[in-house]
Amino acid sequence: MNHLPPSVRLVEISPGYPVFEITHATCTARVALHGAHVMSWKPVDEEEVFYLSPDAVLTEGKAIRGGVPICWPWFNAHPSDASLPSHGIARSRFWELKAAEEDAGGVTLSFTLREGNWHAEATMRLGQVFELSLESFNHGAEPLKIAGALHSYFKVGQISEIEIEGLDGAGYLNTVGGRKREQQEGNIRFDSEVDFIYDSQGSARILDRSANRVVQIEKQGSPSTVVWNPWEEKAKALADLPDDGYLDFVCVETAIANSKAIELTPGERHLLAMKVSVAKAAF
Repeated sequence: MNHLPPSVRLVEISPGYPVFEITHATCTARVALHGAHVMSWKPVDEEEVFYLSPDAVLTEGKAIRGGVPICWPWFNAHPSDASLPSHGIARSRFWELKAAEEDAGGVTLSFTLREGNWHAEATMRLGQVFELSLESFNHGAEPLKIAGALHSYFKVGQISEIEIEGLDGAGYLNTVGGRKREQQEGNIRFDSEVDFIYDSQGSARILDRSANRVVQIEKQGSPSTVVWNPWEEKAKALADLPDDGYLDFVCVETAIANSKAIELTPGERHLLAMKVSVAKAAF
C-alpha cells in the first residue's frame, strides 16, 4: 500500500475489507478500496452529503448500497450479454491505490483498475468541495464502447420535500413500468418511484427544504443524467436497504447511458467527471 499522508489512515471495517478514513481540516470522508467507492463525505460545518444504507453489505463482489458507486464500463444491464453483472464490473472489484496526497485544500486519492484491453483511473478530491473523475483507456486494437455512471446517492432530509432543478425541458426515458419517452416540465418532485434517464450535459441542483441546503452537481463527459428513487414497494424488495430508506436519499447520477455509449478508438481515452458543492439556504 502506498505511503499515506497524515490525514488519511487505512482501517479494515470487516475482515479483508480496507477503507481509507480521512480526517482533514476541510472535511471527513471514507473511501473503500472495493470499487474505489466513496462511502461518506462531510465538509466542515456541513451535514453528511452522501447516503449510505445502514444495511449495506461490505464483502468482495457485492456493490455497496449508497455513497458513490462507480458503474463501469456499461450502464444497467449489459447491452448484449445478460449473464454479465448489472452496471459493469468496476463497483464489485478491489481497485489499486496509485497515489494519496494532501494539501491545505483537501485530500486527493487516485485508483486504477485493469481488465483486458482497457483500464480505468478514478481520482477523487475530498475537501470543502468534492470532485470525482473517471478516465477510461482503450489499449486494444479494436474500438471499445463504454457507458456507465458515477451513481451518487445524496442524503436528503425528506424525499417528498426536495426538488431537482436544472432539467426543465430535457427529454428523458421513463423506465418505471415500461419504457417511454417524455419531456421534463419544471423541477422534478417526488411522490412515487422515479427512474428517469435524461438527455442532459448540464448541471443540476438538489433543493432540500427540510435540510435547508442546496447541493449542486456539475459534470463533464456525460451526455446523460439519471434520477432515481425506488419508492416504497421497490425499497422493500432490496435486502440491503431499509424498508423506509427511500425517504432519505435521491440518486442524481453523472452518466453515460448505453444508448449514448462512447466509442474509444485504439489508444483513445475518455474523461467522465463530477463536482459537488453544498451551500446553506433558506427556502
